[in-house]
Amino acid sequence: MDGAGERDRLREAAEEVSPVLGPVALVFKRMLGAFERDVGISPPKYFVLHMVAREEGISQGDLGRVFGVDPSRITRLAKMLEGEGLIERYRDPGDNRVVRMQLTPEGRRVFGEAAPRREAFERRIGRALDEEEVGELRRLLGALAEVLEG
Repeated sequence: MDGAGERDRLREAAEEVSPVLGPVALVFKRMLGAFERDVGISPPKYFVLHMVAREEGISQGDLGRVFGVDPSRITRLAKMLEGEGLIERYRDPGDNRVVRMQLTPEGRRVFGEAAPRREAFERRIGRALDEEEVGELRRLLGALAEVLEG
């Protein structure tokens, strides 16, 4: 069997296991890789920089709620960005339990360079789907998310 035939056979076998999860996971993995390659930073790092740039002083807890992830993951990511000199973390003066974040000058520079590349990435993705298709995809993914959260 040639290489293409072998790939088709393996793809069919994978789809038998999960006709939805397999293709979604594959596209998601490719999108993450393409985003990082095109934009220059990972999607989670970009998301944090974007949110901190937009909401200076956002708390790690609020960011976790927006991101929909466990607070410990946000803490690890924030510490990583702090270690890279992109954000500063500080205790809220009114509530010592709350950790807030702000961009450093280097964080502003990195985000400023990444933002137009992210917009170009989104335009490239937008060429594959029209507005109606994007809306339908969002609706379908939202329906899947609801089922999985229930």
